[in-house]
Amino acid sequence: MTLTASRALLCMVVAATLSACTLFPDRPANRIFQLPASTVEESITDNKPFSTTLRFVTPLAEGPVDSSRILVKPEGNEIKAYQGARWSKKSPILVRDQLIDAFRRDGRFAGVLTGTSPARSDLTIAGELNVFQSEYQDGMPVALIRLDLHLIDERTRNTLASKRFEYQHPATGEQVEAVVEAFGEASSALAREVIRWTVEQRP
Repeated sequence: MTLTASRALLCMVVAATLSACTLFPDRPANRIFQLPASTVEESITDNKPFSTTLRFVTPLAEGPVDSSRILVKPEGNEIKAYQGARWSKKSPILVRDQLIDAFRRDGRFAGVLTGTSPARSDLTIAGELNVFQSEYQDGMPVALIRLDLHLIDERTRNTLASKRFEYQHPATGEQVEAVVEAFGEASSALAREVIRWTVEQRP
């Protein structure tokens, strides 16, 4: 092959490469959202904190709920996801971490542990996250969380109580940022009710 032919071939390869980059550009990076911080405040009580230690197990989830996608049901029974946006963690982990933070903020339990902590606990909260999505109601998205929880006595392994918690909060707009804020409000309301329930059911 002559030098001229080699140069011509090289130019063709470069041109083809540039053409491919133009036709197939890199996808933009996803926007990653954290669940807004819990607004649960420290409990005001004249009594000393409970001696009880509480453990949280990551709730079970199936299908699209067990993912980091920000889910939305615009109409009917079809579930979609906001394009180019996702949660910083899978939804069950977000809910677990939010509840742990809320209980620690409340301050009435001697210790609040994760499911993988090697420390011993008196009670365990486990359950299933069934819904973590926004749904359109009257033309606007509403953040919806549905969580089934079980309070377990670690000493006997008996289930002390079970309850379904469901909270929703309307978004102020259709933008994903507004939907994320609505999830923050719904999860804080959920946490307050879970704390109240746990305090009432503990031995």
